Parts: sequence; structure tokens; C-alpha cells
Amino acid sequence: MKNEEYEHMLDIINEYFQKDIIISFPNGLKVKCNAFHGMAESDTEPGDEDYIGYYYTFVNEVEIISEGNDDSIAIYNNCIEISLKCIPETIETLDGALLWQRT
Repeated sequence: MKNEEYEHMLDIINEYFQKDIIISFPNGLKVKCNAFHGMAESDTEPGDEDYIGYYYTFVNEVEIISEGNDDSIAIYNNCIEISLKCIPETIETLDGALLWQRT
């Protein structure tokens, strides 16, 4: 995935700040959630051994629509971190309009 595509996906989530959206992940997990956190940059320092500098965001109020086929997507305190380690397949409005799709 190109950096521009990744950042566009984060921008889409940010555009729906405090609105419900539906996100589907590669493992089959599909959730209704709320975009509540703006895009941020990881705070890991470049001197760290395992440094991966990236932008991320969070969604909360996660309601599972369909379970994934593994536990690769972590739901913690009713939140999911959307980052380079957790990229959705699709983002939709509640009425099913496609906002973003991974290519």
C-alpha cells in the first residue's frame, strides 16, 4: 500500500469524526464504530531498535457485526487502533455507501 493511499484512509476516518462508520478487516471482522481520535504520529523515537514511524488513529464504541476468523485485530477497551499494523479492507457509512477500499 502506498503511503498516500494509507494517509487518505486515515483522512476518511477523520472526516467522520464522532460519527458511526462500518469497518471491515482482512480477517473477516466487521465492526460498527465511532471515529473519535484524530490522526496522530507514533511517538516512538528514531533511535529505538524497532522504530516504525507512522500515523495512526483510533475508533471506539466498537460493536462487532461479524467475527473475524482469527485474533489478528485487537479490540482493547472497546477501541481499535487503525495503523500500518491494522489496515482495514473497507470503510462504509451506516447506509452502506463505500467511503474507502483497500487496493
